[in-house]
Amino acid sequence: MRKSVLCGAAAVSAIMVGVTPALAQETPTAVEDLVVTAQRREQKLQDAPVAVSAFGAKALDQLQITKVETLGAAVPSLYVSQISASPSTIQVALRGALDQTGGMITSEPPVGIYVDDVYQARLSVANLDLADVTRVEVLRGPQGTLYGRNSMTGALKYVTRQPGDAAGGALEASWGDYGLQRYKASAGGAITDHVGATVSALFSERDGWQQNTALKKKVGARRDAGVRLALGLIDTGPFSATVSAAYARTDTDGQHFSPLDPVTLKPLAGGDFGSTRSPLNTDTKTEQKSLALHLGYDLGAVQLKSITAYQRLDDRWTLDFSGGLVAGAGLVAGFLRGSQTEQEQSSQEFQALGESFDGRLQWIGGLFWFKETGGQVLSDTIGAGIYGSYAVPLLPTTIHATSESVAAYGQLEWRFTDRLKGSAGLRWTKDEKTIAGTIQNGLAAYPASLTSRSNEGEWKVWTPKFNLQYDVSDDVMVYGTIARGYRAGGFVALSIAEPSIFTKAYDPETVWSYEAGAKIEAFEHRARLNLAAYVEQLKDLQQNVISNGSILTQNAAEARIAGLELEAAATPVKGLDLFASLALTDAEYEKLDASTAAAQAGAKTLPLVSKVQAQVGGTWRIEPEMLKGGAIIVSADYSHRGPRYAEATNAQAGRIGAVDRVNAGVAWESPSAAWRVFVQGRNVLDAKDYVSGAVFIPGLIVYRLADEPAMWSAGVKVKF
Repeated sequence: MRKSVLCGAAAVSAIMVGVTPALAQETPTAVEDLVVTAQRREQKLQDAPVAVSAFGAKALDQLQITKVETLGAAVPSLYVSQISASPSTIQVALRGALDQTGGMITSEPPVGIYVDDVYQARLSVANLDLADVTRVEVLRGPQGTLYGRNSMTGALKYVTRQPGDAAGGALEASWGDYGLQRYKASAGGAITDHVGATVSALFSERDGWQQNTALKKKVGARRDAGVRLALGLIDTGPFSATVSAAYARTDTDGQHFSPLDPVTLKPLAGGDFGSTRSPLNTDTKTEQKSLALHLGYDLGAVQLKSITAYQRLDDRWTLDFSGGLVAGAGLVAGFLRGSQTEQEQSSQEFQALGESFDGRLQWIGGLFWFKETGGQVLSDTIGAGIYGSYAVPLLPTTIHATSESVAAYGQLEWRFTDRLKGSAGLRWTKDEKTIAGTIQNGLAAYPASLTSRSNEGEWKVWTPKFNLQYDVSDDVMVYGTIARGYRAGGFVALSIAEPSIFTKAYDPETVWSYEAGAKIEAFEHRARLNLAAYVEQLKDLQQNVISNGSILTQNAAEARIAGLELEAAATPVKGLDLFASLALTDAEYEKLDASTAAAQAGAKTLPLVSKVQAQVGGTWRIEPEMLKGGAIIVSADYSHRGPRYAEATNAQAGRIGAVDRVNAGVAWESPSAAWRVFVQGRNVLDAKDYVSGAVFIPGLIVYRLADEPAMWSAGVKVKF
């Protein structure tokens, strides 16, 4: 750990020191300062008293960030990876809070995900590719005042291209390892004097890279397709309106686990790293359709906004959790689960924001309503040779769930002096949930029968926020924040023939966060250093524990999480952009319920928390005379994440070692920047790492999920 910390700190120091030679440059270049909407209004990144990581289109391209999953290495304290359900489903952890049941209709993440300010309730679609993203913002720390439920430790915001009168677009095609084909297209501009439009489309597919030694073929193939259309008014005075529609679909041949020996934890499938041996073919299919209407009216000192949205999700997946099990009948699918989910969500938000007293007072207020209905059917089959000579299909578990949330919020910011500002905000939220379903009445029941269970709950939560911000100078700002956030309560739904826990309620998880930060620019804005130090007190910590295949969510503990986060960027000479980040995290239980699985297993560490996370990299734009105005662009980055446990019980099967990865790319750009030809690679040193691991059934089914090997691609991009 000490070595990793020193390496990370040295890398950051090198970037800052490397700025000094730039003082002699005749044409100084500043680090890019993005405009963000972290506080629901536009402001420069360095002026926002929030720990926020922002990536424009240029940075997203250089870091090869094409989906949420690839954000994890670039943002301090953020962890994002695939989860067991399907490759389009993710688990997100930020500052110690996490959810590991993203494939369930009842799951609630601790990090809110938004696309153009529309909340995405289901993690089943959170890893879908987006073709026309212009900016990504990751807000760290509780965002419960302005963003509400399930933004307990942060929020992730996608901003897509909006309709305007500026015409233009881009076409991109790339090809790579494992049969990769990826095509993107986007265009926009005015279609009448007062109406603009944007349209984007994406198609990508890739063959599998994992070896299935039983089926004697490669598995892990994936196909993504999507289209988005937006129409908006332009040049219509104070009134604005944008309507957008999107469709996205992902098809894969499933998630593929590597089976382990329950005692030695050695891989059992044979073959190359990450191999599986399930004798059955699996698949997944995820479709999302969405509509959104954004309205606005500018009254001068007051702006009114309305956001109306509707989404529908259809999600199907099949998974062999055993990765192939040798039992009395030979090689079998040890535990096969199929899932079919249908979900609909509607939301309405009204906002009013403005300023008074010659700009000394800025304020925002709003009302929010959200409703979700969904159903899920789980079909489980226990493999032959486990409970008898034949496979044992369980009666389907059916789940019907509803969730309705209403909230009112407001925040005031007062400028005491030219350099000192303070703000206070408060949000009141009421959540109402119901669940009803049927489940088999025990594994040993004969004849098997279904038992009905139902439950309902109502929770009311206040989430305040207080902030002080002081401009030490034109280039240095410090701030302090006290905030409360929460993740909604819910019901246990992922139960295998265990009526005693099916629909059992658990309470909301809450956090009080105390944060101090600084945003610093130096050397005529050619260097930037942003710092955030925080302490979180978590209460009623929601933890997911696997118990003989069932996943029981428990309000397991109280915990304290302390951390230091650092982000640095520098442009020491024209064309050279450097960046680095570092997160140091210390997490410990303060109370752990003795009846929980984590306590009974003697767990000492919160899951998915690494003590050290770091990244360093850069981009160098070279413009030799022989290219006559063209450029060669070289980019590379190195990331490190320390060891972590994938499970709350800290089982050795779920201990994932340190992960070190290198990405790189090189591109040629034409003098007009209209053409770009590129070659890029992820994990170019071909590190062999795991994403997660678990003891599914003690002594019988233990697995790990392997991370991707080196992936190279080459392509061309044309702007018009």
